[in-house]
Amino acid sequence: MNSTFPQFRKVLAAALLALPVTSLATVDASASASANVSAAAEGKSAAILRFGYEDGSRSSGNPELGFNECCSRPSIQVDDLPRTGKYAVRSYLKYGDHMVAGGTRAESHTMDIDASHFRSGDTVYYGFSIYLASTWQRDSREDIVFQWKPWRDQCESDKFPSAFLSVQPTGKWRLRVNSDSTACSTPDSVRKTSFDLADVKPGQWHDFVFKYEWSYGSQGQIDAWYQTHKNPGWRKVLSATGPNTFNDDESTSGYLKWGLYKPAWNNGPTDVDSRTIFHDNIAVGKSFSEVNPAVN
Repeated sequence: MNSTFPQFRKVLAAALLALPVTSLATVDASASASANVSAAAEGKSAAILRFGYEDGSRSSGNPELGFNECCSRPSIQVDDLPRTGKYAVRSYLKYGDHMVAGGTRAESHTMDIDASHFRSGDTVYYGFSIYLASTWQRDSREDIVFQWKPWRDQCESDKFPSAFLSVQPTGKWRLRVNSDSTACSTPDSVRKTSFDLADVKPGQWHDFVFKYEWSYGSQGQIDAWYQTHKNPGWRKVLSATGPNTFNDDESTSGYLKWGLYKPAWNNGPTDVDSRTIFHDNIAVGKSFSEVNPAVN
């Protein structure tokens, strides 16, 4: 399987060291040792929704999982380079690929999976792991690798994601948060906030857990934890209060997307001409232990 990428042919094993991280947010480092996080290291997942790809299919056994991909060649497929278990999903994108859903992307999405949907007032935990190969090169423009994306209301022509995680040219993992308290959002009315979470380290699995208290008002809260498989030891890298989504109609909600989205390639080339990324153990739940991507 995946003979196109022989340099990735090895199964990764966990070690037992701690990883320092940086953040633009004000974070209490002692919070990373909370009982909830510590207990999660030994727990089994009982998530509301989890994609671990252990059945060997790119839908991870869920026929409602959707895909945005451009070409007849396999841009989204299962690969035997897992965070845990046997398999993960690999997304491949090349400059010049035809645009899909308004952009140059190779993404899995949960548009048709109700258990993944969110809206203002919900409190949800999300966990996932991302692997960047040792051959990953910095680019002049960002790579978006995970999105929390709401549908647009009838009065809106388009809609930003409520939040997205990206790999930045600076070598940082960055969370961008978009919010709007107006009923009909426009590009000019959106409030945009960004947080650098940690250093990008190619050749490692990066584990993330996010807790969102979704709100378009002051009640919003985002907490985030991070580690790598080579240096396990959860660290709290974000604790941010304030608006983090949109004032949507009661019938409007959001969904998840993961893989690769390269906005700059909609308009022209950048310093790299292809990207490959791996995701594993994408989970939605009500606690850290339910969504912990470091356990099966």
